[in-house]
Amino acid sequence: MFRRKGWSLLCSIVLCLGVAGCYATPEKAAQQRSLKVMYFGDSSFFEDYGDLFLSRYGDVDLDVAVLDQSTLPPEKSYREALDDFIQLEKPDVLYLSADEYARYVQKGMLASLEPYIQADHDGLSGMQSSIIDFLKELGGGQLYGLSPTFYNTALYYNADLFKQYGITPPHDNMTWQEILELAARFPADGDEQQRIYGLSVPFVQTADDLAARIANTQGLSAVNPKTMQVTLNTDSWKNVWNMAINATQSGALDLPETPFYGGSLQDFLDNDLFVQGRVAMKLDDAGIMQVLAGLTKTLPDFKAFQFDTVTGPVDPLDRSSSRDMEVGQIFAIRAGTPNLEAAWDFVKYVNSDDYAAIKARVFNSNLLTRMDHYSESRLQAFYKLDPLMVDYSRKADIPDTFTERFNALTSTEMSKAARKEISLEEALDNVSKTGQALLDKALAKQNNR
Repeated sequence: MFRRKGWSLLCSIVLCLGVAGCYATPEKAAQQRSLKVMYFGDSSFFEDYGDLFLSRYGDVDLDVAVLDQSTLPPEKSYREALDDFIQLEKPDVLYLSADEYARYVQKGMLASLEPYIQADHDGLSGMQSSIIDFLKELGGGQLYGLSPTFYNTALYYNADLFKQYGITPPHDNMTWQEILELAARFPADGDEQQRIYGLSVPFVQTADDLAARIANTQGLSAVNPKTMQVTLNTDSWKNVWNMAINATQSGALDLPETPFYGGSLQDFLDNDLFVQGRVAMKLDDAGIMQVLAGLTKTLPDFKAFQFDTVTGPVDPLDRSSSRDMEVGQIFAIRAGTPNLEAAWDFVKYVNSDDYAAIKARVFNSNLLTRMDHYSESRLQAFYKLDPLMVDYSRKADIPDTFTERFNALTSTEMSKAARKEISLEEALDNVSKTGQALLDKALAKQNNR
């Protein structure tokens, strides 16, 4: 646990007022309010939120409760460990993913924010309305948490390459099928060290990687979490697998043997083919925009090119929304906390316009829910789609041990289908039957713990 006192932080900033000012009098100590916030790391918390909050609320003694995943007992799932952690530490403010948020709303563990928001009439003004609506939907019509940031991807494109080859650039609200067909219009021949590619998708190296991305966009799940049935032998899954196999065999996609996890600007220049100007389109988050800006300013070897962004791929049945958008940094107040006022001050501040104005000076992979302070127009593509509601209620019941083995099974069967050793229908049938047996076994083991 990491603690930082608001008054001591302020004293370090204003030393010119005299050393005596850095000692808390009994009267001052009595005025201090306590607050414990759950986060994934103490130093990260103060860098992201804590220091700015304490500069505004100097009367708060701020603790950070960190759940160290590396110390989790193997017999417990993360969900069980998180429940135990909250019960033990009793943070005033919880830091939750969307599925955790939905689950704790259902369990009555979160305090409604509606009374505070109604009292603060301008509190939500300027926040992305689709994200507020998403959180309300997860909360059964009420807000139990707010998210100052969200994660999304957009489709970047090299405007110079499209102009060079006389190809119409991509546009908003395209499906995977349309994007892959556009990528295939670029030449797929040439020397491996110099040729260009139509599309790059981070961490997509194989057909099953691509199939998983397409399936997520279309809302397809290999397992029905309500019935615990493996559901791959359907026309929808057949179309996804067929699309993924054809795309990865076309030569239009950049499929690196080893994934690139990022690094220095020079690392990006050496390893990212889109950054090198050799990929026409790249699906990525907002961080790559900062990389391109940094390269232009600092590395003379970088050959700058014109680029723009459009929305990422959409479900053909709903082109205005996205399942790839993640609202996963939700701050919520634990029901029953004795520090309700301080907890609301924190949630309100980190979601405020003042906080956003400071943080908008530099952006990274996670974007602010308030976009008014960004000057980069190409960020608009990240805000155009609405986050789609996903049923999170039972997904966590699927054992992790099953997921690992099922992914390996899927990869094996898809490779056989790609090599035409078996038909696509046979591969899907094999995955469904063998996968169901793996799931039943994993569930039985989990239930007998």
